[in-house]
This record gives sequence, structure tokens and C-alpha cells, in this order.
Amino acid sequence: MNRDDKKRFSAWNMAASQMTFMPMLVLSVSLFVASTQLSSAQGGLPADQRINGKRVWAAFEPHREILQRSSAVIYTDERARVKSLYGTVVSEQGHILTKASEIEGKSHLSVRIASEVYTEVDLLEVDEQWDVALLKISAEQPLTPVELSSGDDIRQGHWVVSNGSTTRSQRRVRLGIVSAEIRKISATKSHVVLGVEFEKGKEAQWKVAGVSEDKGAQKAGIQVGDIIISAEGVKLSEREDLIEVLKKKEPGDKVAIELMRDKKKLRLGVELSAREESMTRNDQMSGGENQLSARRSEFPRVIDHDTPLTKVSVGGPLLNLDGICIGMNIARASRVATFAIPARELREIIAKMIE
Repeated sequence: MNRDDKKRFSAWNMAASQMTFMPMLVLSVSLFVASTQLSSAQGGLPADQRINGKRVWAAFEPHREILQRSSAVIYTDERARVKSLYGTVVSEQGHILTKASEIEGKSHLSVRIASEVYTEVDLLEVDEQWDVALLKISAEQPLTPVELSSGDDIRQGHWVVSNGSTTRSQRRVRLGIVSAEIRKISATKSHVVLGVEFEKGKEAQWKVAGVSEDKGAQKAGIQVGDIIISAEGVKLSEREDLIEVLKKKEPGDKVAIELMRDKKKLRLGVELSAREESMTRNDQMSGGENQLSARRSEFPRVIDHDTPLTKVSVGGPLLNLDGICIGMNIARASRVATFAIPARELREIIAKMIE
């Protein structure tokens, strides 16, 4: 065993000492052995030794059984064949929470829990702040809701378990580690738009260079060459001034715009449109819209973990090593980050939406 191997084994052993489930010790040793083999082999790891391999699945069978009975597979096609995302069972009466934006506009919803398929699904309510939708099914037998954590928030460095892939009848697990302190995820931009493009350069930064078709600015009568003076009575100096005004607005709200046109001052009311969250170059390299959630920001508080999920793998429970639900996966944010709503907020959401 060389020095690097000793360091890796020491780290895994320290992590294993914090675990209450014996499978974690098995996993740590398995990963160490696999890593040692990899360092001396020219090929990749054998399939059964990978993080989504059969050895790992066997070690986490108790967690898989929890996901099997307390998470839902949600389909949006007519034949219930194409998985769109997961859901979290939150009541015996058939209430299920999932990610709202991924089912928006879908007319064919069906749900699979364990091996049972439910084709009559009601969308009861949507919480736009958290991007959560409450579904309801009618089940002949009481469902098994997740056991929500009542303790403190999970800390950075702890292992977590989520839904991975699924067959028609069997859930599978995916493992990750909490990679950052629980925190707010703010929007880097406002989530609404006026529908204008401004000229570049400090001197002309509020001069309209383009007007988007069918957006609020065009409908309100803003034209190319207009100079925006203020929004909601706030005189605009820096670009951040307009962003701060728009951050307080929702799609469909109107904002009072004051502008100059041919030395005349005009006041217009502009209806705001929702901003389509764009993909950066890093996002595209991380799989783009095929892998990342369309809504992945503006959450009041999230658990940030590194479980390698995709946008169709969110919506389900996030478990700790005791099998307790510590949150609900709400967004695949980047190649190395998945966000989950913490259990504390999840309890509040459930209490508010199920009265």
C-alpha cells in the first residue's frame, strides 16, 4: 500500500466511523479496494464495483426499499412509459410532492408507486416560490409517506441517498455527499424581463437598441431609440438598479417605466414576461437542457449535494444513512451539484398545502 492509498483509506475509514449503517463500512472497503485495483490497472472499474454497481445497490437495499414504497415515478405520456421525474409520498391519503416546472402544461399525468400504477392524478396546488406541485391519487390501501427528519439540518460531508435509475418495477439508489453548507440560492438575474435590449457602453446604457417581439415592451409601445429614465419611480443609474426593481416582480405584473423620446417624457406601463433561464457554456458542457433542470435558482434554502442526478431524477426524497428523509431533491443545478429542499421547509410546505 503506497502513501496515497493510505491517505485514501484513512479518509474513507473516518467517514465510515460516522455512519450508523453497516453497509457504509462495506462500501468504504469496496471503494478502497476498487481504487487500488484501478491505480494498477489500465482499464476502468468493473461494472459491479462502480458507484451505481450491484455491490453498492446490495449494500443499500434498506434504502432502496424505502424509496420503493415512499417515492413515486411520474409519467407525462399517455401510456405511462416515459419517466419524467420522481415524486415524494407525503401522506397515507395519496398526496405526493414533486417539481412543479417539470410537469407544467402536461395533460397526461400518471404515477407509479412500488409496482402499482395510478392513472387518475389530480394537481391540487403549486408553490411557485419552491417550484413544488402537490398531486393527489386515490389508492385503495394507505400509502407509506416518508419519515421526515425532526432534527437539525444535515451538515457538510455527510452521505446522502437518492433515487437513481428505475426499471418498470424496481427503484435503484444513487449516493452522494453534502458538499456545501445549507444556504439560499439567489438569482443572478431577475426572473422577469421587459423585453428590450440596451445599447452597450456606459454613456448609452439606457438607450433601447432592440425590442423583443410579443413581449411587454413592444405591446406597451417602447421603441428603438427610447431612453429609459426610471422604473417604478427608481431613477436608473447602474444596471443593478433595474435588476433590483424587477426582482420584486412576478410574470404578469406591470412596471411603471418613464422614458425620453424625441425630447419628450413618456410614462408607460409594461407587463413583464418570465425569463427563460439560459444555459451558460459550462452548463452546456454539463449536459445542457438534457441534463440540467430548467428552474435551478431562486430557492430560499437548499441542501447542496454532489449526487450525480439528472433533471428527470429530481422530485424524490433525499435520505440520510438512517433512511430518514432530510429533504426533497428539487433541481439538478450543474455537473457537480444537486439541490434539495431541507426537511424543515418541507414540513412547512406540506402543512400549508395539505389542510
